[in-house]
Amino acid sequence: MGGFFAAAPEPPAPPPLPAPADPEAEMRKQRQETIARNRRGRSGMIAGDERGTLTPVSGQGKTLLGE
Repeated sequence: MGGFFAAAPEPPAPPPLPAPADPEAEMRKQRQETIARNRRGRSGMIAGDERGTLTPVSGQGKTLLGE
């Protein structure tokens, strides 16, 4: 009876686990981001897009409430 049915195929091996994150690399990245954020200063927190909010409007359209 051994020749009628093939053996079940073996399941594929599980993928290798990712390497554990280096805690010092994470701390270094966080420190660099903090330094970059501090260099931008307060105006860096205000500017929201590529034009920024501190640049004047081109003068087109309504500029005051109620116009």
